[in-house]
Formats: sequence, structure tokens, C-alpha cells
Amino acid sequence: MLAYGAEAVVPVEISYSSPRIQAFNIEENEEGKRLALDLIDEVRDEAHAKIVNYQKKASFYYNLRVKKRFFKQGDLILRKVEASGVGQKGKLAPIWEGPYKVKSVQGRGTYKLETMDGFEVPRPWHAQNLKVYYM
Repeated sequence: MLAYGAEAVVPVEISYSSPRIQAFNIEENEEGKRLALDLIDEVRDEAHAKIVNYQKKASFYYNLRVKKRFFKQGDLILRKVEASGVGQKGKLAPIWEGPYKVKSVQGRGTYKLETMDGFEVPRPWHAQNLKVYYM
């Protein structure tokens, strides 16, 4: 109804007259169209409310499965090779490189890293590209 302003009629309903087609009255139809135009804002608001409700439910179920990663200073971690852009590429290449130490927590899931020798890695890294290294 939001797309065309009226409900669609299936071609089969026209060839084999259905009760819906038999009960059609042009004057009532015109009056119904005018009423629908007056109420279009309410219809849009109702559709918007349904969309917002659906999005809330979808985000809730998505967030149930998200695993938040928190690291503290001094933790040993591995870094994703794909995100660093350095190293071997291809199907048989390793996915993770490291280990690295967390030098400092930058905030909101961002960490500054250093190698095991104490050299600082050039830029901060997001927790999405890191995982704990168990020794």
C-alpha cells in the first residue's frame, strides 16, 4: 500500500471473478482512496515503528553472539596478518602473526603494541584484529 497507494489485484482474480471483485463499487473505492490519502502519515508512522522494532530485535540477537575482547597492558597477543598487510599472502599463509605485547591501552578497544624485543609497532590496533596468545 505504501508503494502504490492501493492493494494489488492478482490477474487471476479478474479472470475468475472473486468475491473481492464482485463486491467492488467505484464510489466507495474513490471515498476509500481519499480516506487512505488522509491517513497516509499514520500508515507511514506505523511502518516506521515496525522497522525500528525489527532493527532493535536484530541488533539484540546479533549482540548476543558478539564476543568483546579486552586486553590489559603486558598481555601477549597475536595480530591478524590480513590487517597488517605485511607477510605472506594466499590460502596457505598463516592468519596470525606475533606474539606482541600490549604496550598501552588507547581507549575503546584500541591498543598500542610492541614486539617482544621492545620495538614499538607503528600504529594502534583495534581489538577486532587481535587475539590472546596462550603460551
